[in-house]
Amino acid sequence: MNDTDKEVPLDKVLSSFLTDEELQDVTLATNDGQKVRANRFVLSARSSVFRRMFLGNFSEATKPEVDVGFSGSIMQEIMEYIHTDTCASLNEKKRKEKWDAQKELAEKLVALAAASMYYNLPSLTKKIEQSMSKFLKNAPSLSLMFLATCHKERPSVPSALLELAWSFVRANKEALMDAKAQTCVDATLVEEIVKDEKLEMDEYTLFVFLTRWVDGNPKDRQAIAKKLGSNIRLENINPMHLSASVASSGLFMPDQINEAYKRQALNAQRTHKVSFQRNRFPIVWRKSLTTETGSGESRDVNTDTLICLPIKEGIHEWTVELLNDNGCRTSAVFGILCDDTFVDNGSLVYTQKGGWGFGDCGDAYSEGKQGTREGLDAIGVGVEVKLTLNLSPSDRQNGTLTMQLSDFNFERKDFAYDIVNNLHDHLKLHPRGFLPAVSTCHGGKVKFVKMKKLAEV
Repeated sequence: MNDTDKEVPLDKVLSSFLTDEELQDVTLATNDGQKVRANRFVLSARSSVFRRMFLGNFSEATKPEVDVGFSGSIMQEIMEYIHTDTCASLNEKKRKEKWDAQKELAEKLVALAAASMYYNLPSLTKKIEQSMSKFLKNAPSLSLMFLATCHKERPSVPSALLELAWSFVRANKEALMDAKAQTCVDATLVEEIVKDEKLEMDEYTLFVFLTRWVDGNPKDRQAIAKKLGSNIRLENINPMHLSASVASSGLFMPDQINEAYKRQALNAQRTHKVSFQRNRFPIVWRKSLTTETGSGESRDVNTDTLICLPIKEGIHEWTVELLNDNGCRTSAVFGILCDDTFVDNGSLVYTQKGGWGFGDCGDAYSEGKQGTREGLDAIGVGVEVKLTLNLSPSDRQNGTLTMQLSDFNFERKDFAYDIVNNLHDHLKLHPRGFLPAVSTCHGGKVKFVKMKKLAEV
């Protein structure tokens, strides 16, 4: 018995039309000169486009050879899918790791998707979309290359496939940084990217993408990039980048950079309440460079001094406010440190040589020694502490640091206490003078309020 005499199983009937030349009655002439044999009735059964072509009143119904607008490799896969519900490009096992092979596969899938849409094979279109989604999830950096391929072939590419490519590009900044993919991107797509409002990335990333695209062909792309640069919101780029790489890129005029600085300053003032009014010698805490300083974690100790000229004479007064405390435990010590002895930020003011202070629980401290408790309840959050350092010759105590509280909700109002006396003797040993200081622990936080000089020598 010959093979032709054998019964063909029902599930093999369609595939037999793909391989049995005796069952094929039409030739599809592709746009690259190849000939693909097929059966017009099978094609008509699977595709409404082929049905109209072969069973309608068109001339193709009687012609033995019909011209088609796709390549031979694409039509071979269309025939394979019509007869078997799958095709070679959907086979995951044939995916290769090399970039050129991946680009070739992406181009083939896009062309196949265009053919599937043309011949009204929505199930194939859906499978291509699912295949590319899985492909890009495993290699998101390839999404720009895939988008460029879709963009080149539109409007013949299904919209769902184009949107899939956009979704991966928008969510993966590494895709824009792919140097090989940037060679595939034309000026039209670059413009769409820098104008896209759905990008999940910062403006500096867009700037880098634009400059790297220019580097691929500076002669032809520099002028285009200068026009497209107006779509990049420079005010949202870090000022350090603005003054360096952005300013030196040649894509922006000095006026554009200055306008970005202006917008940043106005936005900082309006949104974050930043004040740009500063004394020439600003008084802030040395470690934080702001008016607030603190220990952060409860186990940390933070000792900070004000940035000011060391005090060696006259009468000086400064005010600080307790912003955060730990309830029943000492969380802040207010005082002074000798400028030439302060060495340890991690030790409390009063444990260091030339350090004196008063704690928010009512204890006085002097160079590592705890003084007597003054019967003062704990200083609460929001209370301002005024410290006065009197180094005038008329001071009866020969140099005094005084702590004073006014208008606070405790039994004793207008409380004042001399933390240390005889500071002129210490000044002889430490001629560089004293610095206002504070130590915080157990999560304490202190704000500098103001400072003034009450009297000269």
